[in-house]
Amino acid sequence: MKKKLLGCILFMCCSAIAFSQDKPRLGILPFTGGSGVDGEAIADLFSDHIQREFTLIHHTDVINALRAEQNFQLSGYTDDDTIVRIGREIGAAYVISGHVRRLGNTDIIIINMINVETFEQIAGDYRPYRNTGELRSLLSEISKKIITDSHRDTAGLPKLAVATFNIADTGVNEQDADTLAQILAVEIINTGKYTVLTRTAAMQDALKVLKDQQQGYTAEEEARALGQAGNAEYVLAAGVRRLQNENIFSARILNVEEGSQIAGSSRDYRIVDDGIRLMAELALLLIDPENAEKRIAALNRKISRAAMFGDPAKFWSLGASVGTSFADPWLIGTVRGTIAPFRYSFLEIGFDAGFISSVEGVSYYSLYPFINAAFFLPFVRFAGMYIGIGGGFMLAEYSLDAYTESRRIPAMNFTAGFNFWNFFDVSYTLRTDFKSASNKLALGFSYRFKVKE
Repeated sequence: MKKKLLGCILFMCCSAIAFSQDKPRLGILPFTGGSGVDGEAIADLFSDHIQREFTLIHHTDVINALRAEQNFQLSGYTDDDTIVRIGREIGAAYVISGHVRRLGNTDIIIINMINVETFEQIAGDYRPYRNTGELRSLLSEISKKIITDSHRDTAGLPKLAVATFNIADTGVNEQDADTLAQILAVEIINTGKYTVLTRTAAMQDALKVLKDQQQGYTAEEEARALGQAGNAEYVLAAGVRRLQNENIFSARILNVEEGSQIAGSSRDYRIVDDGIRLMAELALLLIDPENAEKRIAALNRKISRAAMFGDPAKFWSLGASVGTSFADPWLIGTVRGTIAPFRYSFLEIGFDAGFISSVEGVSYYSLYPFINAAFFLPFVRFAGMYIGIGGGFMLAEYSLDAYTESRRIPAMNFTAGFNFWNFFDVSYTLRTDFKSASNKLALGFSYRFKVKE
């Protein structure tokens, strides 16, 4: 019996080892940049979400390799050659790097996955965030996208090399512009039209040779040199310049063999926050010029919907509930909706219908349209809690035999409640006309408007 048990344990251990060896080895570097954010902690949190698909290389090995690299920047820039060199040193098939930056009034996280052998940037994502708590939840979404994209077969796609970003004058913030260029590269990867190669030392060496050989070389000659050094068919060349109060971000895709431009466009922005959104538009103009405007319109609609319904601090919903006042009326049905144009607050518009009197033989009903203004506090594990104040107008009618009495009563509401998992609602309302008061305890369901993936 013991021998059988020992054999089973050995078999399971061997199976686990064999299974782990089938998964590609992944190194996750500490995330760089940001203010008051621990890059190692973010990398650790991200690894918790992505480890099921990869064999993660031990954190200590990554840190030791990093310490040997003097060129690895902690300012928010990425050095692709250094990243690949670290990946090869630790025996990784893939390396994930990321950094956090503040662009204007927006905090943003950018994460890239690089194939160590091919210099291909096989996956990437970026997300704006408001605070550390929101950043933690975004890491789960980013990891799912990275995992999905890492399974794409890009072998048959044409190769696109990313040239060094060109800053035309000193009136442009170089870090902001470089970050926008990284976002543009991520957007092009997401289109699935090209295999995107990172900026490498070989490409920069080729450009240096070109500069040494001749003066006044053309953009086409530069594209040919960069593409040939990166073994790519196409080159993405992007740059930014300032004209009066506008930043002009331009990008072109150049054919390496012919040295000609196959697509190109530009976008203007005054504040860098707008530049983030414009990179998605610019990518569409480069990849699909004929259908770009239609796709940009659809993209902007999606962005507007995300701003309205994708913010956890904005509670847009429709719902219904059943409750009681523990007096007249004993049964209260409610339909309601919430409108949330601003964060951490909403307007609730609803209608109560009450039935059943506590007095034997009395027929009773009431109608109560109301509106409340509420403060909303979202929580991580369930939607959140709210507390508000408002008012309405009660229309009530009592009937006993041939006698009927109607009442018209303006009233004020004080309400509080919890919403669990964006669909189950528990609420309490104190209602008063300042002569008497009534209560309402209700349970119900809410449909919360969300952004479809």
